[in-house]
Amino acid sequence: MDYLILCIIGILLHLISADLIISMYVVYPIAMNKDFLNGKSIGKRIFGIQVQNLDGQKANEWKCSLRNILPIIPIDILFTLISPKRRIGDRIAQTQIGFENEKNIKSIVAEFKSYKLKKELIFGIVFGIANIYGLLNLYGFMFEMVSNK
Repeated sequence: MDYLILCIIGILLHLISADLIISMYVVYPIAMNKDFLNGKSIGKRIFGIQVQNLDGQKANEWKCSLRNILPIIPIDILFTLISPKRRIGDRIAQTQIGFENEKNIKSIVAEFKSYKLKKELIFGIVFGIANIYGLLNLYGFMFEMVSNK
């Protein structure tokens, strides 16, 4: 659900900007930090789940960001087929998916109003931007090496 929403946002941004790189610089940090509000993204709210620490408490913003780091996603898909309870991102961030207590999707407005900006979220956004910048440069370098052969 979340990745479908992010794909739609990415496509709309690409249509508006006509620049794939700019779209990636916007969408990727959002994707990494989609669970920042009480460990619940839009998709997780719909299904009544949230990102939690291993003790069952909601995970902080940094752990929610770390579990969504892009380079592990292809590996993560295979790993999830083998071990569906916890993705590799969950193992890195020491998190798990658990059922939330409140299943009201309308609570998101109240949660936004009471949310105080935290350094973990700022760090997650900066980390997301730096990560996509590094990945794009790495992919550009690899493409350049292959095309020069």
